[in-house]
Amino acid sequence: MLSSCEYRLYGFIPPSQELIQIVAKTPGPYVVQLQTGNLTRKYEVPLDGRVTVVVPTYRLPCGVYLLNAVKVGGYGDPLKGWNVSVTRDGSTVRELSVRAVLKLPVDRDGYRTLRLKD
Repeated sequence: MLSSCEYRLYGFIPPSQELIQIVAKTPGPYVVQLQTGNLTRKYEVPLDGRVTVVVPTYRLPCGVYLLNAVKVGGYGDPLKGWNVSVTRDGSTVRELSVRAVLKLPVDRDGYRTLRLKD
């Protein structure tokens, strides 16, 4: 009987810039925070609601393959664990994963539209 498992170490995914537009009934001093493990980056949102968030370099977990064909391990997505939160006056208004941000609808200018409930 022949059996073998192989590990695949994926390459780094380079940093990217995500364009986000905060849409709210009440304009105000919003702050977008990106939490990536132990690092937090804060971005002040201008009155037009448009902000550019930098997603740092990351690597997907190693993949484990049976006979180099069937994936049997190494599942996970760091972007699901990284959080984006929108705060106003120190209170969190909305929080979602980076992966969820990447699924937001995109407007004609390339901004991902994040609607807030006021």
